[in-house]
Amino acid sequence: MTSRDLSENQSQPRVIIYSGKGGTGKTTVSSSTAVALARQGKRVLIMSSDPAHSLSDVFNVQISRNEPLKIERNLYGLEVDTIYELKKNMSGFQKFVSSSYKNQGLDSGIASELTTQPGLDEIFALSRLVDEAQSGRWDAVVLDTSPTGNTLRLLAYPEIIIGGNMGKQFFKLYKSMSSLARPLSGNSIPDDDFFNEVNVLLKQMEDINRFILSPEVTFRLVLNPEKLSILETKRAYTFVHLYGINIDGIVINKILPTSRTVGEYFEFWADLHSKYLMEIDNSFYPTPVFRCHLQRTEPIGPDALYDISQMVFGDQAPDKIFYSGKNFWIESQKNQMTSDHREILCIRVPFLKDAEEVKVDRMGTDIIVTVDRAQRIITLPRALYSLEMDKFIREDNLLKVVFRENPVEQEEMELNVNKNVLDKLRSMRRLKI
Repeated sequence: MTSRDLSENQSQPRVIIYSGKGGTGKTTVSSSTAVALARQGKRVLIMSSDPAHSLSDVFNVQISRNEPLKIERNLYGLEVDTIYELKKNMSGFQKFVSSSYKNQGLDSGIASELTTQPGLDEIFALSRLVDEAQSGRWDAVVLDTSPTGNTLRLLAYPEIIIGGNMGKQFFKLYKSMSSLARPLSGNSIPDDDFFNEVNVLLKQMEDINRFILSPEVTFRLVLNPEKLSILETKRAYTFVHLYGINIDGIVINKILPTSRTVGEYFEFWADLHSKYLMEIDNSFYPTPVFRCHLQRTEPIGPDALYDISQMVFGDQAPDKIFYSGKNFWIESQKNQMTSDHREILCIRVPFLKDAEEVKVDRMGTDIIVTVDRAQRIITLPRALYSLEMDKFIREDNLLKVVFRENPVEQEEMELNVNKNVLDKLRSMRRLKI
């Protein structure tokens, strides 16, 4: 298992990550984007991280799971085999977990299955995306992800494993203690391969976080004009913004035509779609919204997919960054009368005003932000390390976390004063009264 060094000055291709509820047509929209870019003369890689890969189906060719396969001129495809990536990178980790289960009496076959820890496959899918983007082979990389829930877990899992700065420190302490305890505990303590692989994994997670926050990387959410799809997309929209990732477009797919010649059944659904289209436009403003109508035939093959891209993007370049918004910033506030100083960490959280539960907790140099079912560990900027978290304020869709300087306690001011002298002065003051 090897790590990588990401240079901030290294040129990076345009990376577009499509996500959305299952069945909305992410594969079709992402594949059409890749075809359009390739036919503009750019070298493009279309990748899939969905375990139920369908790139081969939509292009009507068998796409490789290990190395990019040429689909047509300038266009290559890759269906990431996450199980293969996991075994290649974490054999020592799996060996320890498997032996631990066996020591507890589990069958070896079941123990082997349990070594595939939830979320690790998604991490290695993103890690492969970073490797391809940094390879210098592509002008653009388009990623077709698994359904929204898995994609959100893919973003959150690095922080869940690392647990912020405190989690990193705990892991270092555990590693040191394990090296001392291993001679006495036999196989119950992980060996060096385990720790080396987890260390590299933590480094890769940091690389992934830096990578997806770079300006060339954007998310696009695909949804259908239906209530459940809209609700899930709103949750994803909030979650992705909470991680500071730019969403530069929303694609509404499978819109029914408004023709009155399709019969009462389809007219009802067409009218319902029209109402939902207005809701989507209002809900996700100012993020641009693109539309794609349901086709008469299934869009299979590069030519049909190219037609889809023309319907979605028209004359605009599909790799254009259509919107860029700032999600985190710090504001300073000073009261001229009292010289009271405040630093405010501002976090833009879409649909925050609709959230039922919002909490912010301080944990060392991190804060834990909870918005309903979404949770994020945010490492504070160094400027806020020494300040005390005072409170948080909800203002429309803006979460403001207020920090203040630690108050100087009265007892601390008296530390250098001889208590006998202090008591004498106090008694004299009482006598004068």
